[in-house]
Amino acid sequence: MARQQIDVKDFGLFVEVVRSAARLVESAKVGIGPGGLEIYGAHSNIARCELTSNAVSSASPVEFSVESLQMLLRVATSAKEAHEGGDMSGLRFFVDGPFVRFESKKIKTKMATVGEAVISRWVSKKITTEMRPVFEFVSNSEMIKKVNSHSFMFSSPKDARVYVETVPDMENNAVFATLGNRETDLNNEVTLKFGLVTSGALGDGRGIILDLERLNLFNAVQSGEIRFQLMDLNCLVGRASLSGRDGAFFNMSVYSTLLKS
Repeated sequence: MARQQIDVKDFGLFVEVVRSAARLVESAKVGIGPGGLEIYGAHSNIARCELTSNAVSSASPVEFSVESLQMLLRVATSAKEAHEGGDMSGLRFFVDGPFVRFESKKIKTKMATVGEAVISRWVSKKITTEMRPVFEFVSNSEMIKKVNSHSFMFSSPKDARVYVETVPDMENNAVFATLGNRETDLNNEVTLKFGLVTSGALGDGRGIILDLERLNLFNAVQSGEIRFQLMDLNCLVGRASLSGRDGAFFNMSVYSTLLKS
């Protein structure tokens, strides 16, 4: 592959894209083209993610696979921090054969990529299955963190369940998250406000049951607004976005399966 320069609109936002991706998957195939960046990832068999951004773009489409997103994050963060005051105008981003490079008069980095086959279990495709939302609500990162902060109530947090529901004898038009495990009546529980209903209702015995691993995937982007949709299939979708400089944006969607109990 010939050396190809990537156009950078907002390098700081690009770093946030990589940070969020690293919270969702260990490895990823990154596609960059005229419309921006795309990452479609698979988190084991419980969730799929889609990350898109125009923070970086390329006149000609280019793809590369990264085995360690945490390493890419650290390298990109070093490149950002090398430019004190936030002036990134001198930083250039290249895809150069088997390497990703960040170069300026203040720093030069070279990071190896891998073949897609090496990371295939982390790679997904854009979701095209038709789904219809039956219930929608809005929450945020702080509310997710509050639920997590009560995991101390359980000797084995992995066994805890998060029941997202409306509660008749509590605040109207609100959604609550109960952290517990209803397989028996002997387990601890805590119920916290989790958001506001924006459309639909939970009816016909449908519920939203997650574990903490699934819940935390929706918090990959630290956002004051995460919009959730319960679909007619066994799926909860969470969407969040960030804005950057000069019209730069970053959108994230997480599609998670639900637990039955």
